[in-house]
Amino acid sequence: MARAIAGKQKVFELLAPRPRPPYEEVWHLWAVIIPRRSITGRLLWGTVLRRRDDGRWIYKKYIASDYTADYRKSASTLVREDRKAAMRRPAN
Repeated sequence: MARAIAGKQKVFELLAPRPRPPYEEVWHLWAVIIPRRSITGRLLWGTVLRRRDDGRWIYKKYIASDYTADYRKSASTLVREDRKAAMRRPAN
């Protein structure tokens, strides 16, 4: 009997929506060789910003700034912290 209850709980866990990782909510600097459509519908290539939006990538024109190094550093820190948190989570 306990085995059947545990099995039902596992099904509910699998069907429940999972929280999105924090690195999916930030823009990433990305090099695009094949032109892509931006949010506004224009074609973009070269260095662009991109992020996940409900299972698909969206792109935005990148305008170089003095804060590029700070942006890359903060994005890599965010990814590193998320990986550490994932390693600390108990395996199901």
